[in-house]
Amino acid sequence: MRFHWSPGENQAAKNAAPSPTTVLMLLTNSYDPDPRVRQEALTLIAMGCRVRLLAWDRDCKSPDREVLEGVQVERIHMSSRHGRGTTQVFFYLALYLRMLWRGWRGSCEVIHCHDLDTLPLGFLLGKIKRRPVVYDAHESFPGMVADSVHPWVCRGLTGLENFLIRRVDLLITVGEKLRQSFVARGARHTTVVGNWKELKDYQRTEEQNRRFREALGIPPGAMVIACITQLLKNRMIEELVEAARPYPDVYVVLAGQGALEPQVRKWAAENPRLLYPGFVHASEVPAYTCASDVIYCGFDPDNPNARFAAPNKLFEALAAGKPLISPDVGEIGDLVRRAGCGVLLPDCSVSSVRQAIQAMRDPALRAAWTRQAQQLGRLEMNWNKGREVLYREYGRLRPELAAAARPAAEAVPVAASSGRSRP
Repeated sequence: MRFHWSPGENQAAKNAAPSPTTVLMLLTNSYDPDPRVRQEALTLIAMGCRVRLLAWDRDCKSPDREVLEGVQVERIHMSSRHGRGTTQVFFYLALYLRMLWRGWRGSCEVIHCHDLDTLPLGFLLGKIKRRPVVYDAHESFPGMVADSVHPWVCRGLTGLENFLIRRVDLLITVGEKLRQSFVARGARHTTVVGNWKELKDYQRTEEQNRRFREALGIPPGAMVIACITQLLKNRMIEELVEAARPYPDVYVVLAGQGALEPQVRKWAAENPRLLYPGFVHASEVPAYTCASDVIYCGFDPDNPNARFAAPNKLFEALAAGKPLISPDVGEIGDLVRRAGCGVLLPDCSVSSVRQAIQAMRDPALRAAWTRQAQQLGRLEMNWNKGREVLYREYGRLRPELAAAARPAAEAVPVAASSGRSRP
């Protein structure tokens, strides 16, 4: 639901009621919406917080201000492109000045920084306003940009991160491997909030799935592999397309946007078993995931960030109870191996992916992997766990939230708490 928001709206009502705890979130994408940011923001709103989000719209296409599901979004319109490399530093300096002015003018009780590229600004605002700072590390940021910036930039980012993680009030990250690496580098108070998903969003009937597949033109009895991702070379998309080509009963749903979009459109025009629905909004991802039989999560295992990999695709698959095909690295490799819920690739070559597809075509094997994925998703890896952690940690940061956090955390099913992250 979208509607225009004005900061002066309902001022009389605000004066009459106690002000809620305001969380200022900082983000360097346009929030269209970012799945992890959205889920955390909605959880904080349910806890009684007001969430104000400053976002960078590099494409200058989204509204300046709007309210999305209760999240008050303010966008900085400053044109730039993704993957600019080292010269992006100058754009960040300009962005920081504009965000600093916006952040300083508004009141807040907590500053929540999404990824390292917002942390220096958030840390400065926290010092100016004397507010606690949360660092939400979605990934190993220096590792993520290693291939696109000069090595001295990576060294500088690592040094900056080492300095700041010792001084923030809370560090949240996506998996246990990455959390442990931050602790080894001096982080004080850390916890894991994975990219876990709401189970209710993935509750669809077989009839709904059947109709959805029919609408896509997929015949009964076909095996469907879904890959909803950024269309980039390091996502190993071409390997999936080539690996599935020999199997007449295998359909690939490949969705997203990015540099490879023209090539993906060309492949889809040539191959009727490759379906490209374009960019899929976060609200539509559950329908595609539930209607599929297998989820493909491709990425470059040689990338420095891969050793911590805990991608959204992993937790979407678990919420829907679907087996995975993934490289054998990072958090995803550990979880798939421990639960026995898919096939791990020794590499992302066409031959390895083809062997994995061949294994998935065995109905008995795929059924066993599906059951294991369902069990892990329902009992452990879902957003009940994330909600519990956020309520507990925000209750610690802001005493006025502790009373709201306690009954909400107690309402979380016991089964969902069995894999609680260590603080």
